[in-house]
Amino acid sequence: MALTAKSKFEDQYVDPVGKSVPRIEGRGIVTGQLKYVFDVSFPNMLVGKMLRSHHAHARILSIDTSKAEALPGVKAVVTARDTHQIKFGSNEYFFPHTVDQMALEADKVRYIGDEIAAVAAVDEETADQALRLIDVKYEILPGVFEIEEAIKPGAPQIHESLNNIAVILPVNFGNPERVMKEADYVREDKFWCPVAHPAPMEPHVCVGQWETFTNKITLWSSSQAPFKCREALAKTLKMDLNDVRVIKMAVGGGFGGKLEMLPMDFAACLLSKKAGGLPVKICLTREEEFTTTRRKHGMIYKIKTGVKKDGTILAITGEVLADGGAYCSYGPTVLAAAIMRIFMVYKIQHFRMSGYRVYTNNPVSGAMRGFGGVQSGFAIESHMDMIAQDLGMDPIEFRLKNITTPNMVTVNKMVLTTNGLRDCIERAAVACGWKDKHGKMKHLKKGIGIGIAADVMGSKMYKSHESAGAIVKVEEDGSVYLFTGAADTGQGSNTALSQIAAHELGVSFSRIKCKAGDTEITPFDTGSFASRVTFISGNAALLGGRDAKMQILEIVAKDNNLNMEELDIKAEKVIFKKDGRKLMSFDKALELCYSFKYGKQIIGRGSYNPKTTPIDFRTGEGNVSGSYGFEAQIAQVQVDTDTGHVKVLELWDAHDIGKAINPQSVEAQIEGSLAMGIGYTFYEDLRFKNGRVLNANFAGYRVPRSIGIPKINSILIETDDPEGPFGAKGMGEASLLPTSAAIANAVEDAIGVRIKELPITPEKIIKALKEKASQKI
Repeated sequence: MALTAKSKFEDQYVDPVGKSVPRIEGRGIVTGQLKYVFDVSFPNMLVGKMLRSHHAHARILSIDTSKAEALPGVKAVVTARDTHQIKFGSNEYFFPHTVDQMALEADKVRYIGDEIAAVAAVDEETADQALRLIDVKYEILPGVFEIEEAIKPGAPQIHESLNNIAVILPVNFGNPERVMKEADYVREDKFWCPVAHPAPMEPHVCVGQWETFTNKITLWSSSQAPFKCREALAKTLKMDLNDVRVIKMAVGGGFGGKLEMLPMDFAACLLSKKAGGLPVKICLTREEEFTTTRRKHGMIYKIKTGVKKDGTILAITGEVLADGGAYCSYGPTVLAAAIMRIFMVYKIQHFRMSGYRVYTNNPVSGAMRGFGGVQSGFAIESHMDMIAQDLGMDPIEFRLKNITTPNMVTVNKMVLTTNGLRDCIERAAVACGWKDKHGKMKHLKKGIGIGIAADVMGSKMYKSHESAGAIVKVEEDGSVYLFTGAADTGQGSNTALSQIAAHELGVSFSRIKCKAGDTEITPFDTGSFASRVTFISGNAALLGGRDAKMQILEIVAKDNNLNMEELDIKAEKVIFKKDGRKLMSFDKALELCYSFKYGKQIIGRGSYNPKTTPIDFRTGEGNVSGSYGFEAQIAQVQVDTDTGHVKVLELWDAHDIGKAINPQSVEAQIEGSLAMGIGYTFYEDLRFKNGRVLNANFAGYRVPRSIGIPKINSILIETDDPEGPFGAKGMGEASLLPTSAAIANAVEDAIGVRIKELPITPEKIIKALKEKASQKI
């Protein structure tokens, strides 16, 4: 084996943790060579299309596919009668009754867009024509589209659930009713949080192929959770897990919307089987993406709080009503997160809040970045500001009096170890000049507002464990391969996990190659959601790197008659731990491992399952995360009272990230979250009329653009978490949670009006100003 004495790897990539190393796939992105599912192509590949219901609620009387099947160029048509009619869902482990959707509906459709049949043809034109030839006869049923109408006795019944309530989540601690009577001041508010859509640049697309000679299927997908997708495919197709392979390609944005198997994934595989093994590609149109995938839950959030005169929170009660749409999806998880995130942020002993996830005949609500925390963040943080104002307290002073602290256990048994929330608030306040600005810029129609938040690093809500695995394979030529089941959806997890593995192994980041998200060759991972990848998958990568390092050191110690515990690998060198003296280079150590004398292949393995407990959904108790992240966000705005236009001038975000594995990626995640938060605050509102989406394109559904994003100041608070890899925490979602509240609080500070319904539009500002003026008369 020919290896030079001096390593060819660049010094700046040695000890990569804490450095802004380039993204592993960065060059592929900018050159256009990175492969997305849309780029997957095979000879004789067919075009698949889904037949969808045009009715919001109807019974299927008959489906006649004979004309479509006879059309030249059509290779396969499938309906429910071609399936095992097995239902799927996303919270099956804890809520088996919420498994309520079939890949192709057999008896009833429950929203406009519900899947009834699928076709595969030689081209798109033929596939579209085939859909038009399928004759479906319906019995139209009455629909229900508003949350509060759906839960009334006698409302149209969508599933078998009483009053269309799919999930009831009661969370009760202490005696809030008694304590509320002892409060010096009580405030009650109601907020509306609208429906939003993940709106990824890349619509859902998949390629399915059935291997006729093995009876195995392969799905190429842009999934955030390929192993979860595999489980759902295996279940609905009645196949063994090891006969289903899901390959995650590059993902052009997910934001929660690509966490689940969709009927299109199932249909592509089944169509391929019926077409004799020809591969089938299904790509959703933009309209289908907006109307038939997954969306953020619309929520009515009611909250009541009792406090002492000095601002101490005594008790909180409330109610959450969530529009779940036609099927349950991730509804229970979203509802739980919308209620229970408050315990991470505020010290509360007396609490009662009930959540209701309600079926309607609207499109399906599911996971979206923030998992209910965006809605609750707007409601709770607006409400807290209003209490502070009523008490004559500074909003920051009020929060500092009530926030959680390090090394405490919350009333619902969350174990908070490192907690940088106080640091976040204080650092953000100093950075923005809070004392000189709050309440002092009304003459300029400028204001400043704060919102705070906390989030999990994963959550034991999907199955009985939350584990992730990693394999670190060191080749003879010195290259290092990291195999991880984690799904990089654009957030840079392949890079961060590679940094962790390289740092622990003691080699340059330049050596690492990463293979991720292939269920046949990479270890299991639950997926990219709940800000879990850096923390959970990162620990697996660290342990895999450590195992590989120990194998190398074992050979080196044996060959040099040394104790392995005396040695380490740092910065491309095998060193003595005691004094840092170099024993040999990493390349030399590797040459020894692969020598005639030893012939040792270096394959490190790592597996990590956080020390958590699942939520008891009867009470709300449970330490759902191995650690928790915290953050404070401040917005400065200026309001044009003639037009109602609100301009965000600057944002400050202080985030407890434990340790920044890649500071540039951390800042990018913060900036992306804040941009998304601005969108939800001002623009994003998926509108419906009788179950039909009215703005199912980017002409009608507005999202923020780069030219409209204000200056963002990221402040990274490093608390060195004892459980995180090199002290790191996850942080993909928390920055999004308080943005709407921080902006709404800043608007109130600027012009003295409170907006309780998102989005904040010029019309709502003008209306609120008129109401304020009329009250003075």
